[in-house]
Amino acid sequence: MKNPYFEIIRPITSFLAALGAVIGAIISGLPFSIFYFLIFFVLFLLSSAGMVINDYYDIEIDKINAPQRPLPSGRIKREDAFIFGLFLFTLGILLSAFLNIYCFLLAIFNSLLEFLYAKHFKKGFLFGNILVSYFTASTFLFGAFLTFDFKIIWVLSLMAFLANMGREIYKGIEDMRGDKRLKLETLPIISGKKSAKEIAQGFIALAVVLSPLPYLSGFLNSLYLRIVSISNILFLYSFSQPPVKTKFITKVAMCLVLLACLLGI
Repeated sequence: MKNPYFEIIRPITSFLAALGAVIGAIISGLPFSIFYFLIFFVLFLLSSAGMVINDYYDIEIDKINAPQRPLPSGRIKREDAFIFGLFLFTLGILLSAFLNIYCFLLAIFNSLLEFLYAKHFKKGFLFGNILVSYFTASTFLFGAFLTFDFKIIWVLSLMAFLANMGREIYKGIEDMRGDKRLKLETLPIISGKKSAKEIAQGFIALAVVLSPLPYLSGFLNSLYLRIVSISNILFLYSFSQPPVKTKFITKVAMCLVLLACLLGI
Protein backbone atom coordinates (compact mmCIF):
# COMPACT_ATOMS: atom_id res chain seq x y z
CA MET A 1 0.00 0.00 0.00
CA LYS A 2 1.21 3.49 -0.84
CA ASN A 3 2.36 5.80 1.93
CA PRO A 4 -0.58 8.23 2.23
CA TYR A 5 1.69 11.19 3.06
CA PHE A 6 3.70 10.53 -0.08
CA GLU A 7 0.53 10.06 -2.13
CA ILE A 8 -1.15 13.27 -0.93
CA ILE A 9 1.71 15.51 -2.14
CA ARG A 10 1.24 14.25 -5.75
CA PRO A 11 5.02 13.66 -6.16
CA ILE A 12 4.96 13.55 -9.96
CA THR A 13 3.08 16.84 -10.26
CA SER A 14 5.30 18.46 -7.62
CA PHE A 15 8.40 17.15 -9.39
CA LEU A 16 7.25 18.71 -12.67
CA ALA A 17 6.61 22.06 -10.95
CA ALA A 18 10.11 21.98 -9.48
CA LEU A 19 11.58 21.04 -12.87
CA GLY A 20 9.82 24.03 -14.45
CA ALA A 21 11.56 26.36 -11.99
CA VAL A 22 14.95 24.78 -12.75
CA ILE A 23 14.34 25.19 -16.49
CA GLY A 24 13.44 28.84 -15.90
CA ALA A 25 16.74 29.34 -14.06
CA ILE A 26 18.75 27.61 -16.81
CA ILE A 27 17.15 29.60 -19.63
CA SER A 28 17.63 32.85 -17.71
CA GLY A 29 21.38 32.15 -17.59
CA LEU A 30 21.98 31.19 -13.96
CA PRO A 31 25.44 29.57 -13.65
CA PHE A 32 25.39 26.03 -12.29
CA SER A 33 25.57 26.10 -8.48
CA ILE A 34 23.91 24.86 -5.31
CA PHE A 35 21.09 27.27 -6.15
CA TYR A 36 19.70 24.78 -8.67
CA PHE A 37 19.16 22.17 -5.97
CA LEU A 38 17.66 24.80 -3.69
CA ILE A 39 15.27 26.01 -6.40
CA PHE A 40 14.14 22.45 -7.01
CA PHE A 41 13.48 21.67 -3.35
CA VAL A 42 11.71 24.97 -2.68
CA LEU A 43 9.28 24.46 -5.56
CA PHE A 44 8.80 20.80 -4.74
CA LEU A 45 7.91 21.69 -1.14
CA LEU A 46 5.58 24.55 -2.07
CA SER A 47 3.81 22.54 -4.75
CA SER A 48 3.44 19.59 -2.36
CA ALA A 49 2.06 21.89 0.33
CA GLY A 50 -0.49 23.26 -2.13
CA MET A 51 -1.65 19.73 -2.96
CA VAL A 52 -2.13 18.90 0.72
CA ILE A 53 -4.04 22.07 1.58
CA ASN A 54 -6.18 21.67 -1.51
CA ASP A 55 -7.15 18.16 -0.42
CA TYR A 56 -7.80 19.43 3.12
CA TYR A 57 -10.46 21.86 1.89
CA ASP A 58 -11.71 19.50 -0.83
CA ILE A 59 -12.51 16.55 1.41
CA GLU A 60 -16.29 16.71 0.87
CA ILE A 61 -15.91 16.97 -2.92
CA ASP A 62 -13.35 14.14 -2.94
CA LYS A 63 -15.71 11.88 -1.00
CA ILE A 64 -17.76 11.91 -4.22
CA ASN A 65 -15.22 12.43 -7.01
CA ALA A 66 -12.12 10.68 -5.59
CA PRO A 67 -12.96 8.61 -2.48
CA GLN A 68 -9.72 6.64 -2.80
CA ARG A 69 -7.53 9.64 -1.88
CA PRO A 70 -5.80 9.69 1.54
CA LEU A 71 -8.21 12.09 3.27
CA PRO A 72 -11.66 10.85 2.16
CA SER A 73 -10.49 7.25 2.59
CA GLY A 74 -9.47 8.00 6.18
CA ARG A 75 -5.81 7.06 5.77
CA ILE A 76 -4.80 10.52 6.99
CA LYS A 77 -6.67 12.51 9.60
CA ARG A 78 -7.85 15.89 8.35
CA GLU A 79 -6.11 17.84 11.14
CA ASP A 80 -2.85 15.95 10.52
CA ALA A 81 -3.01 16.88 6.82
CA PHE A 82 -3.40 20.55 7.73
CA ILE A 83 -0.34 20.46 10.00
CA PHE A 84 1.63 18.59 7.33
CA GLY A 85 0.69 21.21 4.72
CA LEU A 86 1.70 24.08 7.03
CA PHE A 87 5.04 22.38 7.69
CA LEU A 88 5.75 22.03 3.96
CA PHE A 89 4.78 25.65 3.26
CA THR A 90 6.96 26.92 6.13
CA LEU A 91 9.99 24.89 5.10
CA GLY A 92 9.64 25.95 1.45
CA ILE A 93 9.33 29.64 2.33
CA LEU A 94 12.31 29.50 4.74
CA LEU A 95 14.51 27.84 2.12
CA SER A 96 13.45 30.41 -0.51
CA ALA A 97 14.99 33.13 1.67
CA PHE A 98 18.42 31.70 0.80
CA LEU A 99 17.81 32.42 -2.92
CA ASN A 100 16.97 36.13 -3.02
CA ILE A 101 14.33 38.56 -1.78
CA TYR A 102 12.25 38.23 -4.97
CA CYS A 103 12.01 34.45 -4.74
CA PHE A 104 11.22 34.79 -1.03
CA LEU A 105 8.38 37.25 -1.70
CA LEU A 106 7.01 35.14 -4.56
CA ALA A 107 7.07 32.06 -2.31
CA ILE A 108 5.08 33.92 0.38
CA PHE A 109 2.65 35.38 -2.15
CA ASN A 110 1.98 32.04 -3.85
CA SER A 111 1.60 30.25 -0.52
CA LEU A 112 -1.02 32.73 0.69
CA LEU A 113 -2.75 32.50 -2.67
CA GLU A 114 -2.79 28.69 -2.41
CA PHE A 115 -4.73 28.96 0.86
CA LEU A 116 -7.18 31.48 -0.57
CA TYR A 117 -7.66 29.36 -3.67
CA ALA A 118 -8.30 26.15 -1.75
CA LYS A 119 -10.62 27.74 0.81
CA HIS A 120 -12.53 30.33 -1.23
CA PHE A 121 -11.72 30.72 -4.91
CA LYS A 122 -11.75 27.15 -6.19
CA LYS A 123 -15.53 27.01 -6.03
CA GLY A 124 -16.00 30.16 -8.08
CA PHE A 125 -16.72 30.42 -11.79
CA LEU A 126 -13.45 30.05 -13.79
CA PHE A 127 -11.37 32.09 -11.27
CA GLY A 128 -10.10 28.91 -9.62
CA ASN A 129 -8.90 27.58 -12.99
CA ILE A 130 -7.06 30.86 -13.60
CA LEU A 131 -5.26 30.65 -10.24
CA VAL A 132 -4.13 27.04 -10.76
CA SER A 133 -2.85 27.96 -14.22
CA TYR A 134 -1.02 30.95 -12.74
CA PHE A 135 0.70 28.64 -10.24
CA THR A 136 1.86 26.45 -13.13
CA ALA A 137 3.11 29.44 -15.13
CA SER A 138 4.86 31.04 -12.14
CA THR A 139 7.25 28.10 -11.75
CA PHE A 140 9.22 29.31 -14.79
CA LEU A 141 9.19 32.87 -13.43
CA PHE A 142 10.46 31.70 -10.04
CA GLY A 143 13.65 30.33 -11.58
CA ALA A 144 14.17 33.46 -13.69
CA PHE A 145 13.90 35.74 -10.65
CA LEU A 146 17.45 34.73 -9.72
CA THR A 147 18.89 36.58 -12.71
CA PHE A 148 16.00 38.85 -13.78
CA ASP A 149 16.80 37.86 -17.36
CA PHE A 150 13.38 36.70 -18.53
CA LYS A 151 14.26 36.28 -22.23
CA ILE A 152 11.74 33.83 -23.60
CA ILE A 153 10.49 32.88 -20.11
CA TRP A 154 7.39 35.01 -20.58
CA VAL A 155 6.36 32.94 -23.60
CA LEU A 156 6.98 29.63 -21.80
CA SER A 157 4.95 30.89 -18.84
CA LEU A 158 2.11 31.96 -21.10
CA MET A 159 2.16 28.60 -22.90
CA ALA A 160 2.01 26.81 -19.54
CA PHE A 161 -0.84 29.04 -18.42
CA LEU A 162 -2.92 28.42 -21.55
CA ALA A 163 -2.33 24.66 -21.70
CA ASN A 164 -3.14 24.29 -18.03
CA MET A 165 -6.31 26.36 -18.39
CA GLY A 166 -7.52 23.84 -20.94
CA ARG A 167 -6.56 20.93 -18.72
CA GLU A 168 -8.27 22.44 -15.66
CA ILE A 169 -11.51 22.93 -17.56
CA TYR A 170 -11.36 19.30 -18.73
CA LYS A 171 -10.89 18.26 -15.08
CA GLY A 172 -13.98 20.31 -14.24
CA ILE A 173 -15.96 18.40 -16.85
CA GLU A 174 -14.82 15.11 -15.34
CA ASP A 175 -15.80 16.29 -11.83
CA MET A 176 -19.26 17.57 -12.77
CA ARG A 177 -21.13 14.84 -10.88
CA GLY A 178 -19.65 15.69 -7.50
CA ASP A 179 -19.57 19.43 -8.15
CA LYS A 180 -23.29 19.47 -8.98
CA ARG A 181 -24.17 17.64 -5.78
CA LEU A 182 -22.30 20.29 -3.80
CA LYS A 183 -23.91 23.08 -5.87
CA LEU A 184 -20.63 24.50 -7.17
CA GLU A 185 -20.65 26.98 -10.04
CA THR A 186 -17.84 25.71 -12.26
CA LEU A 187 -17.54 26.56 -15.95
CA PRO A 188 -18.82 23.15 -17.20
CA ILE A 189 -21.86 23.39 -14.89
CA ILE A 190 -22.70 26.96 -15.91
CA SER A 191 -21.98 26.75 -19.65
CA GLY A 192 -22.59 23.06 -20.28
CA LYS A 193 -20.20 20.24 -21.14
CA LYS A 194 -20.00 20.99 -24.87
CA SER A 195 -19.24 24.70 -24.49
CA ALA A 196 -16.71 24.02 -21.74
CA LYS A 197 -14.92 21.50 -23.94
CA GLU A 198 -14.72 24.02 -26.80
CA ILE A 199 -13.32 26.68 -24.47
CA ALA A 200 -10.72 24.21 -23.15
CA GLN A 201 -9.70 23.37 -26.72
CA GLY A 202 -9.37 27.08 -27.50
CA PHE A 203 -6.88 27.60 -24.65
CA ILE A 204 -4.84 24.57 -25.68
CA ALA A 205 -4.85 25.65 -29.35
CA LEU A 206 -3.42 29.05 -28.36
CA ALA A 207 -0.59 27.31 -26.47
CA VAL A 208 0.13 25.21 -29.58
CA VAL A 209 0.26 28.34 -31.77
CA LEU A 210 2.77 29.99 -29.40
CA SER A 211 5.00 26.92 -29.07
CA PRO A 212 7.37 27.63 -32.03
CA LEU A 213 8.30 31.11 -30.70
CA PRO A 214 11.17 29.98 -28.40
CA TYR A 215 12.80 28.34 -31.44
CA LEU A 216 12.01 31.15 -33.90
CA SER A 217 13.42 33.68 -31.43
CA GLY A 218 16.69 31.76 -31.30
CA PHE A 219 16.59 30.95 -27.59
CA LEU A 220 16.00 27.21 -27.97
CA ASN A 221 17.42 24.87 -30.62
CA SER A 222 15.83 22.61 -33.22
CA LEU A 223 15.64 19.69 -30.76
CA TYR A 224 13.13 21.75 -28.79
CA LEU A 225 11.06 22.25 -31.93
CA ARG A 226 11.06 18.54 -32.80
CA ILE A 227 10.00 17.42 -29.33
CA VAL A 228 7.43 20.19 -28.87
CA SER A 229 5.93 19.20 -32.23
CA ILE A 230 5.20 15.76 -30.76
CA SER A 231 3.54 17.40 -27.75
CA ASN A 232 1.45 19.54 -30.09
CA ILE A 233 0.24 16.43 -31.91
CA LEU A 234 -0.81 15.00 -28.55
CA PHE A 235 -2.57 18.23 -27.58
CA LEU A 236 -4.52 18.24 -30.85
CA TYR A 237 -5.24 14.51 -30.58
CA SER A 238 -6.76 15.12 -27.15
CA PHE A 239 -9.52 17.17 -28.80
CA SER A 240 -11.06 13.95 -30.11
CA GLN A 241 -10.97 12.16 -26.76
CA PRO A 242 -13.39 12.14 -23.80
CA PRO A 243 -12.42 14.41 -20.85
CA VAL A 244 -11.19 11.55 -18.65
CA LYS A 245 -8.61 10.60 -21.32
CA THR A 246 -7.90 14.21 -22.29
CA LYS A 247 -6.67 15.01 -18.78
CA PHE A 248 -4.02 12.29 -19.04
CA ILE A 249 -3.03 13.05 -22.64
CA THR A 250 -2.56 16.77 -21.96
CA LYS A 251 -0.44 15.99 -18.89
CA VAL A 252 1.85 13.81 -21.00
CA ALA A 253 2.01 16.59 -23.61
CA MET A 254 2.96 19.15 -20.95
CA CYS A 255 5.71 16.81 -19.69
CA LEU A 256 7.06 16.64 -23.24
CA VAL A 257 7.14 20.44 -23.41
CA LEU A 258 9.30 20.50 -20.26
CA LEU A 259 11.58 17.88 -21.82
CA ALA A 260 11.75 19.94 -25.03
CA CYS A 261 12.79 23.01 -23.05
CA LEU A 262 15.40 21.08 -21.09
CA LEU A 263 16.99 19.47 -24.17
CA GLY A 264 16.56 22.53 -26.36
CA ILE A 265 18.65 24.89 -24.23
